[in-house]
Amino acid sequence: MNRQILFLAVLATLLTRPVLAGGPVYTRFGVGDLLFFGSNRVQGMGISGYALTGDGFINLANPAALAKLSLTRFAGGFEYWSSSLEDNAGSQRFATGRFQSLAMGIPVADSAGISLVVSATPYSTVDYDVRIVSATGGAQAEQTLTGTGGLSTLTIGGSFRPSRDLAVGLQYVYYYGTIHRRLAVDFDDVAFADTEVRTAAFHKGSGFTLGMTYTGLGSLLGNPSLPLTLGIVFTTPASLSVKEERLLLTENTADTTQVRRGTTRLPAGWGLGITYDASHIIVSGDIGVQHWTSANFFEPPSVEVRNNLKAGVGIEIPGKRNPVTYWDRVAYRAGFAYTASYLAINGRGIDSWAVSGGIALPIGPDARMSVGLTAGKRGTMNLGLSQETFFKLSLSIDASEAWFITIEED
Repeated sequence: MNRQILFLAVLATLLTRPVLAGGPVYTRFGVGDLLFFGSNRVQGMGISGYALTGDGFINLANPAALAKLSLTRFAGGFEYWSSSLEDNAGSQRFATGRFQSLAMGIPVADSAGISLVVSATPYSTVDYDVRIVSATGGAQAEQTLTGTGGLSTLTIGGSFRPSRDLAVGLQYVYYYGTIHRRLAVDFDDVAFADTEVRTAAFHKGSGFTLGMTYTGLGSLLGNPSLPLTLGIVFTTPASLSVKEERLLLTENTADTTQVRRGTTRLPAGWGLGITYDASHIIVSGDIGVQHWTSANFFEPPSVEVRNNLKAGVGIEIPGKRNPVTYWDRVAYRAGFAYTASYLAINGRGIDSWAVSGGIALPIGPDARMSVGLTAGKRGTMNLGLSQETFFKLSLSIDASEAWFITIEED
């Protein structure tokens, strides 16, 4: 019993003491770090994709944007993430690579904007390593708190264009994933037993995403030649069933101490975007909100939860329509994004900003390799918190193939 009381006392210090951490430390809480991925093109333009349309890419941010597909497209990507984390205890570097997305879009009847899409993308990531040395109960203890995993999505959806300027889309989203957490306490006094708790929380559930694009915004403003597109997205709440297995390890035992079941309820969200799409330049801007104050967590975070907000603006210089050289076909992108996460610690919101850029290199008749760079900061050194400086390098390839073509015989 004394060992259990001492272990709980040590655990409580994790929430109040400065720590030395590896990995994105703010992924400790809730379901982890949210990943707003619409495509490599969207990433390069400051995560602004709600109103971004076009035949040459699969837009996972808004299912209605699929209405412009004329050929079956395939896309897949990978991302390298590097960060430097600094707090009152010191600094640490961290790097990892991760899968970004895999998607296929199929135009069924392009004259009516009917297209189908299936995709697999990460939704959130958990990847941290927190260490602290403290004195509790007359013994010095080193605590190690680590976490890995996160949530991913599998989606299937479609689009339809009821009129020339209006397109709508609906997507079924299946959420799944496992979040692993480990807490180890090592004492310098042999009178106390070293203790370790491992948990694995398995999540699964589903929701929907509804989208709309309207390309006649210029006409509504009295200038039909103004190429403005409006995009609106709504994400329904999603109730995820959770099964948690907890394993307690000591020097002499290894027992599954508890199996718990419950739910995590992801909140509803909405997004609004506007794109100016001329032949020589494309400018896009987004704002999106998720109502995390109405969320329900299987394991409530030990910090304040607030609504999440993201905003971004981006620009693209597309390839020339009548290229002469290879470089005339290359597209160039740049953007800026601001995110207010759903976390607030010690009364301070955990916000981030990032600048991004990229190019799309033709590698075939209708295939491109997109390379994107993103750099930014998150958090603060004030109030005993941590500041992260991060850098992302993303690489994706998308290509097309003609399906459902009817060949007439003479």
